[in-house]
Amino acid sequence: MKVTTDNISTSTGASALSVYVRTARSGDIKPLSELLSSSFYRKAGWSRWVYPLLKLGISEDLRQRLRSAKAFYACLAAVHISSPNTGKQTDELIGTVEIACRQPYLWQVKEHSYVYLSNLAVRSDRRRRGVARKLLATCETVAMDWGFKDIYLHVMEDNPQARRLYGKAGYQIKETEETPLTWLGLSSRRLLLHKPLKKH
Repeated sequence: MKVTTDNISTSTGASALSVYVRTARSGDIKPLSELLSSSFYRKAGWSRWVYPLLKLGISEDLRQRLRSAKAFYACLAAVHISSPNTGKQTDELIGTVEIACRQPYLWQVKEHSYVYLSNLAVRSDRRRRGVARKLLATCETVAMDWGFKDIYLHVMEDNPQARRLYGKAGYQIKETEETPLTWLGLSSRRLLLHKPLKKH
């Protein structure tokens, strides 16, 4: 599935960015792996020793998903178009998200397959400029093109910044999920968020 949107300018007080969203390509695997690794894992402390392995695992998983070419799967890339002082245009991959159709587990309240978002990430120096909102909006358009009327994602309860982003985008809590690690106080609860989709 191919996704391309018109160039847009996004700004929330910082300098405007010229951004477009497209489907990820095999040549994007390296920058996508770096983006996802740096967004979800720290390089400090003991984790710096396992960081290369985590990044390699992310790279191989992503490579497999891109090769699988499933009907209801897309990895989207947000690309920043910039013109350095040389006047030569460059394209920087600054954000990503994955969208896929999933089957409900036995314990989930959903009765049918549903669209699920995962791995939403924006490069740290390009955040708060509307890139994540653009990625979410593109996912919603893709889901409606696939014929779905709802969209789901998870967020950790102790991630207020992400919860604000999703709340402003119209997502609401559907379920609160706990695990033995949650009961022991070793992990935050996961919140399953839901948004009904409407054509504009």
